[in-house]
Amino acid sequence: MTGYLDSTDKQNHHVVSFDYTQFLCESSRQHWTFFEALTAQLSRFKRRQVESYEGFFPSEAFTLSVSHSLSSLYSDVSNVVTLVEEAKRQHIEALNVFLPYALDAVELDKIRRKTGALITQHEGDRDFLQVNL
Repeated sequence: MTGYLDSTDKQNHHVVSFDYTQFLCESSRQHWTFFEALTAQLSRFKRRQVESYEGFFPSEAFTLSVSHSLSSLYSDVSNVVTLVEEAKRQHIEALNVFLPYALDAVELDKIRRKTGALITQHEGDRDFLQVNL
């Protein structure tokens, strides 16, 4: 999971990349108990304030803030919506989400409707979503 901060004279531009493929690989190794699954659901509603991540690179702060909100138990649409909402909270202007596979048109439309973000899907050797907020 990488990201960078690019500044200009006019304003700061936050561009963050999130590797959803890596997240899915790591979460597939976990064996959930009922209590862990329940805790994951509850922790989705408890988020740390962005201010508590001061001193971190934008990509690190973003990754830490979503680490307890995503779950392999949720749909891809739900997880991507969560990523976009957190990016908005952190004033990230562009988010690249690397995927293990392309999303279909219905999934993309749901994400666009729920977030209001401009989303472009790029397919190739590495599929990814480019989200402009």
